[in-house]
Amino acid sequence: MTRRTAWGTYVYITRVLRRRLTDGTYAPGARLPSEAALCAEFGVVRRTVRRALSALQAEELITVRAGVGRFAQDPDAQPCTLTERIAANLRHQIETGRFQAGDALPSENQLARRRGVSRSTARAALITLEAAGLVTCVHGKGRYVRQDVPT
Repeated sequence: MTRRTAWGTYVYITRVLRRRLTDGTYAPGARLPSEAALCAEFGVVRRTVRRALSALQAEELITVRAGVGRFAQDPDAQPCTLTERIAANLRHQIETGRFQAGDALPSENQLARRRGVSRSTARAALITLEAAGLVTCVHGKGRYVRQDVPT
């Protein structure tokens, strides 16, 4: 039987790992400890650790290499997947003012057609921007640049 953890434990773990990523404990490009090691360190089940790691991935503080592990994001690294490239391009357009607060972003279908990718790839890029807090989704309407995005 596994021990139940308090709600929000993953938030604490996310905070601790975020601090380690920003203070240099995990240097850019460094491999993070395994899920098993983090479970042992924090005394939690794997699902809790995975939730914390997913939050860090959504914030683009870590990257995942399938079958290899999780790594501290190198701020100078260029995006390598189509999803990352599309998200980086849209982020750049938001940060440079091409898309202003409240502007609608291209739909998944429009992005897929323009970029020659699948709709799920376009959706993943838009979800990345949502997770980063740059975009909000209005169900049935589309995705819009948030009003409170820092410039």
